[in-house]
Amino acid sequence: MCHELAIREETMTRRCCFFVMLVPVVACLGTPVYSLQNSAGKVYPAITLPGEAGGPKNYVIRIGDVKAAANPGLVILADGLDSAGKGSVDVNGNIYAIPPAPAGLLAKIVIPLRSDHLRSGLNRISYPKSGATSYDVLDCRLEEVKESSARVVGLSYLPKAAVPSIADFDLVAGSTGAGKRRESELVPWARRGLVRYYRAGIDFNHLDRLFEMFKEARINLAMLQTVTPEDLQSAEYKRYKNFIDRCHAAGIKVMFDGGTGNVRLNAISLDSVLLHPEWRDWIAKDDLGFPRWRTPGRSFWTDVKNSDYRKEVLKAAEIAVDSGADAFYYDWAIGGTSDLMRFFNDVRGMTDRKGKNIPIYGNCKGNILVEEHCDFTKSEGTEEAGVWDGRWVHNVAQARFYYAAGEGWKPYESKYEGADPGRPDPGAHDVRDGMKLGWKRPIAEAAAFQSFFAIAEAGRKLLQGWIQKDNDLAMTAWGDICRYNTFLADNEDLYTDVRTLSNIGLVAPAVIPSFEMSLQRAPLYNALAELNFMYDVVLLSRLNDNSLAGYKAIVIPDVPWTDENQLRVIERYRKAGGQVLTVGSSEELRKIASATLPDSLCQDIQKQPVRDDFRRELLKLSGDPLVTVQGAGFVIANLVRKQGTQRVIAHFVNYGQAADNVNVRLNLAGVVKQVDPKSIRLLSPDNVPRQLQDVSVNEATVTFTMPRIDVYDVVVVN
Repeated sequence: MCHELAIREETMTRRCCFFVMLVPVVACLGTPVYSLQNSAGKVYPAITLPGEAGGPKNYVIRIGDVKAAANPGLVILADGLDSAGKGSVDVNGNIYAIPPAPAGLLAKIVIPLRSDHLRSGLNRISYPKSGATSYDVLDCRLEEVKESSARVVGLSYLPKAAVPSIADFDLVAGSTGAGKRRESELVPWARRGLVRYYRAGIDFNHLDRLFEMFKEARINLAMLQTVTPEDLQSAEYKRYKNFIDRCHAAGIKVMFDGGTGNVRLNAISLDSVLLHPEWRDWIAKDDLGFPRWRTPGRSFWTDVKNSDYRKEVLKAAEIAVDSGADAFYYDWAIGGTSDLMRFFNDVRGMTDRKGKNIPIYGNCKGNILVEEHCDFTKSEGTEEAGVWDGRWVHNVAQARFYYAAGEGWKPYESKYEGADPGRPDPGAHDVRDGMKLGWKRPIAEAAAFQSFFAIAEAGRKLLQGWIQKDNDLAMTAWGDICRYNTFLADNEDLYTDVRTLSNIGLVAPAVIPSFEMSLQRAPLYNALAELNFMYDVVLLSRLNDNSLAGYKAIVIPDVPWTDENQLRVIERYRKAGGQVLTVGSSEELRKIASATLPDSLCQDIQKQPVRDDFRRELLKLSGDPLVTVQGAGFVIANLVRKQGTQRVIAHFVNYGQAADNVNVRLNLAGVVKQVDPKSIRLLSPDNVPRQLQDVSVNEATVTFTMPRIDVYDVVVVN
């Protein structure tokens, strides 16, 4: 019942079977959300019982009168039930086999039970960890079922954190795409390529210097990282409002930071609950009714289903809108997909009533379905780009997936993690005197791959060095940031209204690489970037004939399962002359493929001989590469075209030491009608020669030598 979720009635012309595929034998896509709860039969929820770490997971189901449980069956949501496993469930001492499911997917499974194996009162359910040692049961319940034998009735590639319950699974299966944001709805100032974002902290004691910094770094979006005051007559609110007004006077948009000090999305403080005992109902609880701590002794997780709680969170958003905020940021937008969709649609409804188009920026931790309800998204799990102790670190795979998730137009923030260099895994590598100092490559990488970089998580010492201007290392880092941001501001035209140029499609599940838990495909994704194959990610959940048009070849990276429609799309692509390379993957996909490689390649591709073989195999299928780089071992290129023009922009990011005389070949056949040799120019924020050498144009083939690449060079053609 999507109307119960207050999802905006923006129905799409096609049913978007996003991220959950129901197996062909079950025609559930047309059923309403939460249909199981609304069915004629009773539903008996399971209560999770605490167990030993690594031991069996135990549940108990209470049945008042077992005679009322007609055609009983156990419905479970499980992760990690691959085909090699032998999972089982123990129902009151009676063992039932759990049917296998493809690796890397969540599975909804129905297991019919014998009535005489159940009893009135408490029924003990456990899942022994024998056989399939890694599987995890997320939810289970007892209900009336039609099945006569155990079977998988639904599969999903979404991470289990996004689909924690059977109800969420059913909602995702029935999603029509209502509430999904469209490019035409994005406010003009937030378009990709225009945003230069600061969220490293607000020092209200040194606002003059802070606004001087904004001017130096060409900042046009700042996050107001402070509590939203609820008392509009307070000194705190006056300070809050004055900051917004001063930003607007300087041409800077302001991002609201998600809530009050006591109540935020997915967080409520202990103090606020003690002051307002009636708010206890807003605390998320486990199956036994115990509150779920978020930070022990300080704050709880919240029940986003609770409409009163959502209204309280929206109070701060309303204050922010009325005060002039230009955008909303909601961190930790995690949990049940249905809950988050409810919340973001509540926010949207509030701004619509006020006649405002306020972009929503959600940190959804890889839940692409929820991100579709946002205007901005945020990459997670990024690391400072570079070569560290011989290890090549980049975030290109992340960028490619977020670009695909945003359908080529949605802005997404990129940063590298680690406010505190003392953390075990800060994401920062160039740390000196307790400060993160390596900012150039992360900014270059973000710009080259169509995201906007956030000056974020600087740490207190570095921020104070910028404000006080009394630390040479800090000011050197600030100078790097300013130089790169100035370059991006002066060349906005190269970053707006552009789309990637690729001759290869990577058909992959809608799982951001840093959130992959079961099948680890990231080494393969990284190799594609490091070998400078120009590829687009084609999300499996959005696969159709048009999405594959224009690619000479597609790579299918160990995809264990597709639904019937997806399989037919790939078959038609192959019959039309497209080339298909499977790495591992299902037997059905391997039968379609032009060439097959083993699933072990996903990890073995880190070995040079295996990588060389993979490159040769893919070149056979995809033909002449769009970009060839010689003379620099750690350079990754990205090729884009300005929409509606013949202009091509080639971005080059160097992750290693500065390199001289780097030879480049661009194959633009089929991309542009002709090339004007006089139009080819080199740009860079670095102190390098700006004149290309040995420029040659032969029809649509362009060759040149970059005299030196330090970190970031851009070459413009036409």
